[in-house]
Amino acid sequence: MNQKNSNRNGRNMKTRMFSLSFHFPAFVLYTVFLILPMLTSLYFSLLKWDGITAARFVGMKNFVDLFVNDRYFKKVLLNTIKSMAAGVCIQLPLALILAYLVYRTTRGFHFFQSVYFVPVVISATVIGLMFSLFFNPSFGPVNAFFQAVGLERFIKNWLTDPGVVLFSVIMPGIWQYMGYHFIIFLAGMQSIPKEIMESAYIDGANSVTAFFHIVIPNIKGMIQVCLVICLTGSIKTFDIPYLMTQGGPGAESTFLSIYMYKEAFVDSSIGRGTAVAVCMLILALAVTVLVNGIFVFLNRKD
Repeated sequence: MNQKNSNRNGRNMKTRMFSLSFHFPAFVLYTVFLILPMLTSLYFSLLKWDGITAARFVGMKNFVDLFVNDRYFKKVLLNTIKSMAAGVCIQLPLALILAYLVYRTTRGFHFFQSVYFVPVVISATVIGLMFSLFFNPSFGPVNAFFQAVGLERFIKNWLTDPGVVLFSVIMPGIWQYMGYHFIIFLAGMQSIPKEIMESAYIDGANSVTAFFHIVIPNIKGMIQVCLVICLTGSIKTFDIPYLMTQGGPGAESTFLSIYMYKEAFVDSSIGRGTAVAVCMLILALAVTVLVNGIFVFLNRKD
């Protein structure tokens, strides 16, 4: 009996070691490229350091300076929150509606599927330069269109007017990544059994009723994923706004990622720049936990 138990324990140990051998590479990569940089960033955020001279430990002073003494940080944080709200209120609903329209399309399905996804694969540099030309106040097609149709009151200096510049740098990102969420939503809709949709139509449901009572409940998991991706992606927005305005005028189109870059590499304040990065991390974790908590509550309610 003891011999059997010993053999069984030996086999169990070999099975565990075999399983761990597959987990170990992922664990190493995750630790080296995520956990260690995160801990290092937390440490750097507590220093006053320009990247060259000796670092000096200052504790939470960098964070206090950001929230209390920095005249731009609250504006930058508000800009980032507005970008997150635009993604949730504009980008995701448009992607969801387009996905449903294409889902119901029989002719040209693959054409529309490809067309809406194309902006995702275009370089952010190209998109930033393209929209900079679109919004050029002298020869850009946006102002030229308003001039041609007699809507001169809408002509703006889109990239320098503090009242509209934030909209000007948020919109290209919404346009680019809408196709990404579109594909996720469309894949979720295609996974819904056709029998369910056919039964709903036989029972008298129209397209709107089927959308809200069948499609939305069946792709709730996809919506949750897209919400997290959209919100966290908005927090780290950098390339397109920086290419278009470099965060100006002032801090009107500056987001947390741009502010982090300027603090760390333009003003040579590695400690303050890393403190901004830590704030970005905390904000991303907070919205992720919030979204997941909301969907857990909704699933329990259902």
